Amino acid sequence: MPTTADGETPKPTSGARPALSGHWQVDPQASHARFLARTLGGLLKTPGRFRALSGSLVVDQASAVGALVIESSSIDTGNRTRDRHLRSRGFFDVERHPHLRYHAHSISSRDPNMARIDGQLMVANTCVRLPLNVTVRAPSDGTVELTCHAEVDRVALGIRGARGMVPRTVRLDLAITLRRAIA
Repeated sequence: MPTTADGETPKPTSGARPALSGHWQVDPQASHARFLARTLGGLLKTPGRFRALSGSLVVDQASAVGALVIESSSIDTGNRTRDRHLRSRGFFDVERHPHLRYHAHSISSRDPNMARIDGQLMVANTCVRLPLNVTVRAPSDGTVELTCHAEVDRVALGIRGARGMVPRTVRLDLAITLRRAIA
């Protein structure tokens, strides 16, 4: 489980996959941020997604830095009443905190199809370390696709509403398509 971030200094990127080298922009139309929460004591699966995201990634031999920005108000579970509640002060408080952010600090790889991204997830004003083990795919169209699954501890992020109804951990599913940034 992620632990509260302690302001560590970003580490140099070593062994980063050559396909990731360069300046990249997230393609929001080809990317997604989905989640799955097991509700009612694990009996029901409640899927959802965030409809709006953006971001960038810069990777060179010495470092990697990037951000994935998700608009918290774009949450969609297919139930308007639930979505209004998730946007409220008891959960994401989208009025005061319009974005969820993931800040990447380093990328390393020992396998051409896998990489580890070390970074922090920030929700409201709370950050947790969240390393991601991503699958890397480089189709012939010049894009790079990163996919991963992670467990996020919502209580560690300060989201405490609806105890008993919403589980402590939520499964996050990311599929991010990167396109080379035009200089």
